[in-house]
Amino acid sequence: MAKTKISSTDLIWISREKLSSFDCSPSTSIAIVPSSEGRTAVTTHRDRTGQPNCVRRIQQLQKQLREIYVLAKD
Repeated sequence: MAKTKISSTDLIWISREKLSSFDCSPSTSIAIVPSSEGRTAVTTHRDRTGQPNCVRRIQQLQKQLREIYVLAKD
């Protein structure tokens, strides 16, 4: 099945929408950066240490979204 091309901005938007249903602060920083796996979601050190449950949710979402979307070239 072909994956849909999507911008990093749209991936962040989708991630924020999905995270809003969990106990994650809306101020949690998320950035999408290109990587050898296609893309990686990263957060700040403060968020990684202060909100480990949200970081786990972000990693789960990243895995789910990788199956559906491919990062569009800017």
